[in-house]
Amino acid sequence: MKKTMGTVSALAMAALIAGPALAEGEVVMQDPGGAYGDALQEVMYDSFEDETGIDVVTVQEARSGPRIKAQVEAGKTEWDLTFIFDQETKLLGDCCLADIDYDKMSDEAKKTLDSMPENLKRPKGVALQVIGVGMVYNTDVYSEQQPESWADFWDVETFPGKRCLPAWPRFVMEAALMADGVAKEDLYPVDMERALKKIEEIKPHVSKWWTTSAQAPQLLLDGEADMCMAYTGSSSILALEGAPLEVEWNQGFVYYDFFSIPKDAPNYDNALKLLSWRLDSQRAAELTSAYPVALPSPLVYEAAGPEISKYWANNPDNLAKAIEWSPDYWGAESEQGTMTNEEYGQERLNTLLAQ
Repeated sequence: MKKTMGTVSALAMAALIAGPALAEGEVVMQDPGGAYGDALQEVMYDSFEDETGIDVVTVQEARSGPRIKAQVEAGKTEWDLTFIFDQETKLLGDCCLADIDYDKMSDEAKKTLDSMPENLKRPKGVALQVIGVGMVYNTDVYSEQQPESWADFWDVETFPGKRCLPAWPRFVMEAALMADGVAKEDLYPVDMERALKKIEEIKPHVSKWWTTSAQAPQLLLDGEADMCMAYTGSSSILALEGAPLEVEWNQGFVYYDFFSIPKDAPNYDNALKLLSWRLDSQRAAELTSAYPVALPSPLVYEAAGPEISKYWANNPDNLAKAIEWSPDYWGAESEQGTMTNEEYGQERLNTLLAQ
């Protein structure tokens, strides 16, 4: 049975009755919800509960960083394990995140960790999934000639049809620059003025500026868009199920989601146990059969079937075409000095979209 923070009041009452035993028997996990959350429940959480007797209590929250900071600063940390952006492991590391005791990880988890790049195993966070963002198009609409680049995405004469894009600057500004002829190795620092000018060109052809990962593939299926910038995971599921969608990895973006333990997490040791459970390479490979977002380890890649791993962001063939997105640039302080580059870029993009 899936447990959510909607059951917190009942859990709190049980804690008053059962005392410390219940506190030792749960772990509160920030959960993405949707199809991915369902896959995690089926493959990870249910088996973890059966094996350990520890209840996994999930709370759905799209953006963890601000909530973690607020909880820790108030002295009321509620979560034990959380998804967190790459740059937030650094920005929130000192104030709000606990050190991960890798020595307490299971033997299987240690094998996976040993196979991963060093920069993905940090004192305050470990990368548990590789995320891809790329161009996804309807194969029925583009059956004779297929788009292969962001220049093609912007070329509405050769590739007529409706577009959709995310309503934020990261990825969109880089794609706009590549459509304008900037080489991928020259993207950073981002020339926002040039990017915004190019975005203005495509704006009349964008039917939707989406805000959640599920929106883009649904727009494509509903015929409300023919070509979109979209998360590859949710799009790949539909392609595997036979939907007329194709993911183009050329000039796509790859980045990593990290898992961190908030400072003063109430169930720290249980968080380590759940983290170890998720780092088991065979289990992580099984998860990708239900939802094709991979753990960045060659052991997991080798354990998965090729019909699944062809869609992974860390498939070597896809990596060779894609761009490693720069969280360091977007998380850095802007020239204005009062906000990050991402915050400043969001202000500029919002102004353009409001016109």
